[in-house]
Amino acid sequence: MKKFTRPSFRKASTATLDIDFGAAAQQVARVFEPDVYTLRIETARVVQNNANISIATDIIEVESGARVDTRPIWVDGPNAGAGQLTAANQHLIAQLLTLAGQPTAGNVSTLVPHLSGLVFEARLALNIDSRTGRTFNVLADIFPEGAS
Repeated sequence: MKKFTRPSFRKASTATLDIDFGAAAQQVARVFEPDVYTLRIETARVVQNNANISIATDIIEVESGARVDTRPIWVDGPNAGAGQLTAANQHLIAQLLTLAGQPTAGNVSTLVPHLSGLVFEARLALNIDSRTGRTFNVLADIFPEGAS
């Protein structure tokens, strides 16, 4: 029969650890009030969860340099034809691709990374995650260059 022995816990001295907690605030996304903002896409990538395809973007509000709290944009999946959401989201991505000088049709994994670095004007709106109750921003309208 094996005998269980509990490891002894000695009070060890805490290692000296320097953390700049204030610097983390630069990386935390925040929710912006509904309005028109100049935005920059830092990164854009395709996210696949089972058969659902979404476009995840890391968006920065240019004037403040703050990250915008957004969620991935669902563009395809098994229930994509059930309503207008994916069609509206695909249109949104097509507008961004057009502003980036990219074609609006083709392999999504090839097209989407070309959105990185794109600067554009858009109206941000608020939305609520039905599962968590958390508020986040969505791109409501994207304006062609100089049209806001």
